[in-house]
This record gives sequence, structure tokens and C-alpha cells, in this order.
Amino acid sequence: MPISAKQLNCCDVSTDFDKFYHQNQNNLLSLLDQFVDISTFIPFSFYQRYYAHFGKKRDFSLESMLRFFILKNLLSIPTVDLLITLS
Repeated sequence: MPISAKQLNCCDVSTDFDKFYHQNQNNLLSLLDQFVDISTFIPFSFYQRYYAHFGKKRDFSLESMLRFFILKNLLSIPTVDLLITLS
């Protein structure tokens, strides 16, 4: 009996993500934090640039800012202002 493989396409992935997001809307950030260690992907030079002292202390960590932008792109939100309004 031959095994039939199902080909994935972007529509399926997007639809599955939408279903997952609507079922687990409050847990999305915690799941991202739990399963993806963003700090392993950030080069040390990027940390140095982000935390360089230009007379102002950073209010948010580099990891939290990157999670914010990943979430913004995952949800296809066009602007930062809109994401802030929605959260």
C-alpha cells in the first residue's frame, strides 16, 4: 500500500496558525518564550550595540523587543502602533 504524502502550502499553514491563535490567544507570547530561546540567535555585537550608552537607559530588554517584532510579523500587523493598540 503506497503512502500518500500531503503537500503543505502557505494557505494551510496560515489557516492552522489562525485556528491555533484564536484558541490560544492569551498563551501565544508565553509559548513563544517557552519554546524559542531568542537569545541564542542574537550575536554578541548586536547586544553591544543595543545596550550601548547614549545617555539613555533602555526600558525594555533586547529579547522582549525582538519577541514583540516576531509577534507583529506572525500576526501580519502592519504597524507598531496598531499592535500596541491591540494589546
